[in-house]
Amino acid sequence: MTAVALAVVLLAVGVTELTARALLHSRVAAAADRALGKGSSVDVDDGSALVDLLHRHLDSVTVANDHATLGRIPDVSVRVRLDDIRLTGERSGTVARTHAVVEIPATSLQSMTGDRDSRLPVTAVHFDDEADTVTLELGQGGLGQVTLQPRVEEGRMVLHLDSATILGRAAPGRLVDRIQDGLAQRTDVAYPLGLKATSVDVTTTGLSFGLDGASTSLSGRA
Repeated sequence: MTAVALAVVLLAVGVTELTARALLHSRVAAAADRALGKGSSVDVDDGSALVDLLHRHLDSVTVANDHATLGRIPDVSVRVRLDDIRLTGERSGTVARTHAVVEIPATSLQSMTGDRDSRLPVTAVHFDDEADTVTLELGQGGLGQVTLQPRVEEGRMVLHLDSATILGRAAPGRLVDRIQDGLAQRTDVAYPLGLKATSVDVTTTGLSFGLDGASTSLSGRA
């Protein structure tokens, strides 16, 4: 084989590899965008995309989105690792195992828990990583305060109301019940990809919770 012929073959293989990798990216990205919202980035583990495509199998893929929507929680950071992916159709497939980490900053938690039409809107959010609590300030000037304890219950991250005060005194029971009911409704969501919450931590800048999932299906269809 001449040098020119060899160069042509290598170029053809390179183009085919790039095409295969782009196709794999597009398929996984379609499923990720459906689950997490637009703007997800996809990183396919090193290896031959052409071989992966021919075998219709991927060892591992990492999906990231810094402005995802998870249920009713807006603008969160999500990192998802999917292992043992098998393509079963043009826009579908299966994944054997999934692990995700979700970071919820103060602004997202404020949007989720707040109500602009309320007489006591959430005006600030504070995190205590030592006590593992979150404090919501209600109304202008901290008229009221609500302390929450994040927990994992039945595969979901929930915010349990620990205490609520108005002007330094215990809040009325009716208000406490209304706040707790609102929190329960807003955190009672079905996570994508069959994920279930397994851990939750309060950091200095937000909430971080881990999720794990077993075998599930992928779909990029609307």
